[in-house]
Amino acid sequence: MIKNLTLLTGEDDFRLGERLRYYKSVFSKKYPEGNIEIFDTEKSLFDLENVCFTPNLFGGKRLIITESFWNSDHFEQAEKQNFFDRLPNYEQECTILAVEPKLDKRLKSTKFLREQASVEEFPSLDEQGTLRWIENYTQKKEGKISRANAQLLLSRCGPNLWNLSREIEKMLTAGENEISEKLIKELTLPHPDTVLWDFLESLSKKNVQGAMKRFHDLLHSGTTIHEIFPMIVREVRIHAQIRDGLDKNMSTSQITSQTKLHPYVVQKTLPLTKHFSRQKIEMMYDDLFSIDQKLKTGKISISTDDASEFELIIEKFILRVCQ
Repeated sequence: MIKNLTLLTGEDDFRLGERLRYYKSVFSKKYPEGNIEIFDTEKSLFDLENVCFTPNLFGGKRLIITESFWNSDHFEQAEKQNFFDRLPNYEQECTILAVEPKLDKRLKSTKFLREQASVEEFPSLDEQGTLRWIENYTQKKEGKISRANAQLLLSRCGPNLWNLSREIEKMLTAGENEISEKLIKELTLPHPDTVLWDFLESLSKKNVQGAMKRFHDLLHSGTTIHEIFPMIVREVRIHAQIRDGLDKNMSTSQITSQTKLHPYVVQKTLPLTKHFSRQKIEMMYDDLFSIDQKLKTGKISISTDDASEFELIIEKFILRVCQ
């Protein structure tokens, strides 16, 4: 293992970003005379070698951050130049922090980094992990939140940690150190995805009134029909992926791995998918494809100030699904 090589990887860019900021902060405090250098894919291996292996005139240590740098070309060049064989010899002079959120398992560079670097992974959190994160982040910001209210915040705002962090900080700025149900409902706006979730839940249960209400809630929230339609298409695609996994008797974790969906999305959607047969999902797909074709060929009358015909077609889609 190469002691002065660390890999940060994973789909959760918020926690990965926090860890990166932590490393920068600690380095700056420990080595006030040191330098932080950042390399992206546009930089060459030659430039990286110069920074790593050229002595700092002022004697300061270097923290070198490579961001999505280790593609096949850079890695092959590094192998030819014996870059990684030389790197341990400069342990006192530099440390490389390789930030690679998405690693392709098929690449030789991925296998090498996982074996030779000190690895820190930041996978997307499942529901329980996200709830613990909400509680810990609130505590970190010198606030309090109960598990019930953490669940309410998650269901209302969705699992994106960037969005959750902003909402938590906003509520704590309101002057109360405990985030209450009242505060969540007054100061946070339901994320369109959560309203869409309620809409799809009503669809899956063939609740026409509930589905119609949620559809109009989305429209009244300022979300346009042009934004709602692709959201519906995306959700039906998710149902199709999960349905395929269920038909193959896959576990929740296997479905998550195969579909590359967020664990929270799979956990929350899977119970609803069980209400939809493969045939029902195919019918929904066919209907949505037909609507899309009519939009693209001008068979649906729509203008910047009148989308009523498009909205009516979606209402008819709701009725067909709930039959």
